[in-house]
Amino acid sequence: MIRGIHSEEIAGEGTQHLIKRTFVPISLSVDAANQYKTFKVKIPYRSRKVVGVIVTHDAPSQVMHHNRIYLGSAPDVPITQQLIIGLNQEFYQDVDEQCFDVSVRYGEKLYFALPKRLGSYFYLTINGYFNEFPKPIVMEIRDQWTDFKEDYWVWESIADEWENVQVCLIKDSGDGGDSDDDEEDDEY
Repeated sequence: MIRGIHSEEIAGEGTQHLIKRTFVPISLSVDAANQYKTFKVKIPYRSRKVVGVIVTHDAPSQVMHHNRIYLGSAPDVPITQQLIIGLNQEFYQDVDEQCFDVSVRYGEKLYFALPKRLGSYFYLTINGYFNEFPKPIVMEIRDQWTDFKEDYWVWESIADEWENVQVCLIKDSGDGGDSDDDEEDDEY
């Protein structure tokens, strides 16, 4: 309950009123785009009128999938969007090497997803070892809040006997291109 004093001057005379305000908390959950809910609330006894509604909300602080990385462990099942968005979320930083500590449950595989628009010139290591992931597949991931869709590179580890590991995303020191430029070599 919030109490306040309301001062008012009428015809040269000042008056003051004690105002009591009671907030009635309501919790609603909107969990899909374009969704709304209506509600009724029982007003406390002896309330004279409702003067306003205050709306607060919790929303994701990230907009769409901008540089979002998904990683973590999951059962060895076919890779789906639900599997990927159920993993931990991190953010890609434009550095030569970015490492993440991951706990992999017994019998599960390690998964890593990176936006395709960042390029294909990356290597993944597990505890410093290369070749623990085969070539990635491409999968479209849809943001559950904005409905934005983006293609991701998705890697699945070869082995499933990991525990606590460090996964590092390392940029290729080359130009990142897929073509082989040998024109300069032919001239010499």
